[in-house]
Amino acid sequence: MPIGSKKKQEDFSEIERQKEALQAQIDQLQSFIKDAPEKLQQEEQERLQTMPAPDELTQRRRENDFATRLTKGELKNERRHQARSALLFVLLLAAIISVSLWVYRIIMEAA
Repeated sequence: MPIGSKKKQEDFSEIERQKEALQAQIDQLQSFIKDAPEKLQQEEQERLQTMPAPDELTQRRRENDFATRLTKGELKNERRHQARSALLFVLLLAAIISVSLWVYRIIMEAA
């Protein structure tokens, strides 16, 4: 067997392997394209059917229970109470800062 024909045989087999690899890639891409819409629809369906995290679920239930139990007057009273609590909290913070500055000033004058 001449050396040239052996080289041609190797080149031909290499080309055949590349052709098979390319055909496999083409088949894989075609199946991906064919199955893509179904897969996307399935993922969307799963996303819609998935329940929210448990902490969000309990928070929503608590808010719904709170809203269904209270009347408008009770809601108004609750808001008023929260506003008063917020005001008291701000006054408490101001008092703490004032006392802290007063103690700091006394310490700095003594030093």
